[in-house]
Amino acid sequence: MFVVLVVSAVLIALYVLKENYEYWKKRGVPGPKPKFIVGNLGQSFLMKKSPFEVFTDIYNQYPDTPIVGVYRSSTPSLIIRDPDFIREITGKSFDHFHENDLRIEKEIDPLIGRNPFFLRGQEWKTVRAQLTPAFTSGKMKLVYPHLEDTSQRISKFIDSQPNATNGQGYEAKELCKRYTLNNVASCAFGLEGKCFEEDNSEFQQIAQQFMTPETWSTVKIFLMSLFPFLTNFISVKFTAKSVEEKVTNIVSQTLRYRERNNVVRNDYLHILMQLKETSKDYDFTDVDVTAHAAGFIADGYESSSVVMSFLLYELANNPDVQSKLRQEIDESFAKHSNTMPYEAIQDMTYLDAVLSESLRMHPPTFAVAKRCTKRFTYMPNNTDVISRPVVIEEGTPIIFPSYGLQHDPQYFDDPERFRPERFIGANKDKIKKYTFMPFGEGPRTCLGQRFGVLQIKIGVVYILKNYQLLVNKKTQRPLKYNPMYFLTSPVGGLWIDFKKIK
Repeated sequence: MFVVLVVSAVLIALYVLKENYEYWKKRGVPGPKPKFIVGNLGQSFLMKKSPFEVFTDIYNQYPDTPIVGVYRSSTPSLIIRDPDFIREITGKSFDHFHENDLRIEKEIDPLIGRNPFFLRGQEWKTVRAQLTPAFTSGKMKLVYPHLEDTSQRISKFIDSQPNATNGQGYEAKELCKRYTLNNVASCAFGLEGKCFEEDNSEFQQIAQQFMTPETWSTVKIFLMSLFPFLTNFISVKFTAKSVEEKVTNIVSQTLRYRERNNVVRNDYLHILMQLKETSKDYDFTDVDVTAHAAGFIADGYESSSVVMSFLLYELANNPDVQSKLRQEIDESFAKHSNTMPYEAIQDMTYLDAVLSESLRMHPPTFAVAKRCTKRFTYMPNNTDVISRPVVIEEGTPIIFPSYGLQHDPQYFDDPERFRPERFIGANKDKIKKYTFMPFGEGPRTCLGQRFGVLQIKIGVVYILKNYQLLVNKKTQRPLKYNPMYFLTSPVGGLWIDFKKIK
């Protein structure tokens, strides 16, 4: 009898799973045929590609349909190929799609869980509104001297690394991580990070531990990317307790010191201290101050170092672009008496175009995943592909395929070629909206993008002022990406030779 019950249960489960894999077909949405258990993520289960790389491949397989139905294991998910529908989701119908897909609860992880990326509902709206003024152009101008100070020390560090200048190469992300972490230490924690002076400073150790969750947490996050339904049953603590305590102690000690000694420093921590004193709509505590300062480690340190390293690689890989950008830099220094004020950085149109083109070719993530928060009916425009309205149920994961859109020849001519001119003048105006979105779009666009862009620009300016960049042979080309890392990360790294300009 027991065996009969087990067999019956298995057969019922198989039947339900089979019916589930008909979900998009019944709704008239095209998509690749799923496989048992793994859905469309077989290559991710085999650790060959990240789920978002798989979605990019699927994006390319369906050039004529606005939406594609896929399965993350057994969970029906929707890839949005149509830029106009992305506009709808992030704008007019944002209230139907206002949550990001990955959930980390602040009760479980007080630091990461308070990041606006993970907050939801009214709490997200309140905190986002409170933090937005901290990233205005006026606030960026105030922190600019701290960024410039770090940028001016890059040359001394590169000169101290024999491999960087003798043809053996230096890994670009390693250099950029030292640089961005120094900026984070200074602007978000009011500390000297000593990332150029020491190979493994205390602040470097804390940041590395902060960005490297414990093994079991990593496994859970990976499983949740494959099985989205697990977010309803599994809680994740990204930050280890020991790291949480270290970060909290650093911020608490700095806050107490500033309060006792009436220290006022134009940095992000000062802005957070003011929020704590003036906040009326939200109980802004020391934990919130610590959490938002710590958020800089993920955004201002890790993400920015990824973007900056790809930019250095593309400059090394395109000597004509590098030469043209260096000319703009030299002219700006000459115009401003061998200085680089904040306004000068903002006026460098070719620098802005080069960074935009690098972001187009190498977005920080392959895709952005959101979640339908309220039932929505999609009304198709192209009735030849999708013949009837499609109901998107609450809880359905929604995928914006950034990499696919930004490499689509329909929107970017010769997309694998590095051409900064796409983002200059009339060419920039011709780019279809919502096909270039390296920082996301709509109300949930990356809050710290101004800070990230500014520190990358000033860092690259001082590097190109002093060095010619060449791609070192250690760089594995064509580039392949780490399937387990949540950001775009090339296997083997990006190795650069730095030739001193005399």
